[in-house]
Amino acid sequence: MTNKDPTAGRTRSEGSGRAARVRSRKQPVIERSPNGPLAGRFNPLTTGELERILESAYHVLETVGMEVMGDMPPAALKMLEEGATLSDHGRILIPRSKVEDALALTPKSFTLHGFDSDRSIEVAAGRPHFGTAGGAVSILDCETGEYRETGLQDVYDMARLVDTLPNIHWCYRSPIARDMETVELLDNNTAYSLLRGTTMPLGITLGSVQNVKNVTRMFDLALGGEGRFSETPIAHMVQGAGVPPLRFAYERCIIKEEAIRQGFPIMIASAPQAGATSPAALAGSVVQSTAEALAGIVYANTVKPGCPLTFAAWPFVSDLRTGAMSGGSGEQALLMAAVAQVALYLGIPSSVAAGMTDSKLPDAQSGFEKSLNIALAGHAGAAMIHESAGMHASLMGCCLESYVIDNDMLGNILRTIEGITVSDDMLSIAPIKEVNIDGAGHYLGESQTLELMQSEYIYPAHSNRNTIEEWKEAGSKSIVDRAMEYTKNTLENHHPTHISNEIDDKIRQAFDIRLSKEAIGRP
Repeated sequence: MTNKDPTAGRTRSEGSGRAARVRSRKQPVIERSPNGPLAGRFNPLTTGELERILESAYHVLETVGMEVMGDMPPAALKMLEEGATLSDHGRILIPRSKVEDALALTPKSFTLHGFDSDRSIEVAAGRPHFGTAGGAVSILDCETGEYRETGLQDVYDMARLVDTLPNIHWCYRSPIARDMETVELLDNNTAYSLLRGTTMPLGITLGSVQNVKNVTRMFDLALGGEGRFSETPIAHMVQGAGVPPLRFAYERCIIKEEAIRQGFPIMIASAPQAGATSPAALAGSVVQSTAEALAGIVYANTVKPGCPLTFAAWPFVSDLRTGAMSGGSGEQALLMAAVAQVALYLGIPSSVAAGMTDSKLPDAQSGFEKSLNIALAGHAGAAMIHESAGMHASLMGCCLESYVIDNDMLGNILRTIEGITVSDDMLSIAPIKEVNIDGAGHYLGESQTLELMQSEYIYPAHSNRNTIEEWKEAGSKSIVDRAMEYTKNTLENHHPTHISNEIDDKIRQAFDIRLSKEAIGRP
């Protein structure tokens, strides 16, 4: 069962005349293919510059290589048996040929399944989709204007709110359940809250090999039996193998190996911070993060050749005056667009982080920083754009109302990525002649205008386009006011029921679930 936006307007077929057309314009989203629009028209790097960056990344892997933190993980040992070498400094040197072999094995696309199959998405190079992510330890209460610590209920509330927002395509937990006492409780309950809160594809990070096995078992139970998750993976794993600069970390590596064996599509994450854990030069930061992501791709294909993955070079920016992360800057926008362009050039799906505003509130700064970063990443061809909704304070905070506001933004960005269709019909020679020679001198009543209302244009759900008088008559509400009303209504009424009570009981018997039945709207 697909969960629909509870405030979506009726369609044009439900009436006639002006009132019906107004209702139709309230539709918040155009129905779109799970493949996503075709992107790649924005190129921050010339072809020559792109090739120099890749050549430099290959050179770094061949001459500097990857340090191993801790014991040598199994796949790293196998890499050494299969063509990589150990330098005099004890670093794993990876020849270009081995990287190219791994890239050749990497799928050009894969399906990330939703619990509701209608919400599955095709993750492919140059086909953007938007999703949530982050690790917020605080959440903004828009009624009081104050931040408070995040808990498990916030994870569930975020998931079921996002479940109703059609321009967000997968759900990764943004707030961290800080009220969980152990990593095992944190991972199991986070997975449960996401699974329970939405039918869209999920994203997850897990803290141990055993937790990977536990959560896979939970997903198997939800899907109907052992092995079902590996057949239809409903979650991808946000899991890097390394710690910048240029280091494999044993614990991360063995978690990644288990996740691949269990069938999770893997986001090969590298997240250095320019001027701190990568060069301050933007090009140098792209080189290092590209090298780290390529090393991770070699590692993943050593575990399981051809495993589904995304190239997730995430070079972050520091404000070099203070050392603080600057997630909403113009430099951040350029970096994420550049690594998206690298992956598109390689022909493999990419994941980037865009939407990480430094603003603490859903204000003008939040709007311009998010839209700048997300639009550039989308137009550059990123397949998965994480952090695209709800985040604040350079990822340290989130806000439920911001997911609602950002959903409108994402719909408009998607529209810009789709571009302008140029065809015989869309060039509109016949309507131009009819209106100007035989018609009324305007296009308002033309059949083409009515036909294209829902396919050529997108209508936001919460942004206000009324006249000043109409806006005042409706209470002079801000977009935050409208988002607060929507959020309150959704959290009071929307408790997804795709997990049956019988399955829910089985999960509760197998795991220590801290969300009460009352909290999820269960009898």
